[in-house]
Amino acid sequence: MQSLNSKNRFDKKDSFELGDRAEEFFILMAVKQGWKISASTKEQNIEEHWDYLIEKENQQFKVEVKAEKRIQRSDSGSQTNLTWVELRNVRGKIGWLFGKADLIAFEKEKTFFFVKRLDLLTLVNQKVNLVAKVKSARDALYKIYTREGRKDKLTLLPTRDLEPIKFMEWKK
Repeated sequence: MQSLNSKNRFDKKDSFELGDRAEEFFILMAVKQGWKISASTKEQNIEEHWDYLIEKENQQFKVEVKAEKRIQRSDSGSQTNLTWVELRNVRGKIGWLFGKADLIAFEKEKTFFFVKRLDLLTLVNQKVNLVAKVKSARDALYKIYTREGRKDKLTLLPTRDLEPIKFMEWKK
């Protein structure tokens, strides 16, 4: 299965490669867990914000896969204590939080950690101050961050906040 993603002009490090690698691991893990997996079309990926359809027995889920992320692009490596959530994308359109994925699969050190997208939306509405805007990624915890020169809106949540809404987890 080939990735439908493409490197954007802002990616001066390896964000694209990290995302691609996470998706490759996801595909392997899905098969290992007994799921039938098929990729979204390019349009579904971009407009509907889901990467893969997984099916097993009578279950079917559209999944958006998220790689481990840095807090700032200048950081040397990714981390798993904080999780980025996208409300608006770089083009100013709806972010993946408002897409059509059933599940969001976050890559963690030794697992893929799944949450239902609608549960995550509820959590963001409960925890994030949606009117508090910040200019630094380091200040984005429970606040809205927009990167300079972009139209995106992101927030950071402590990964521990996702534990109560965990849907399932796959060990790597």
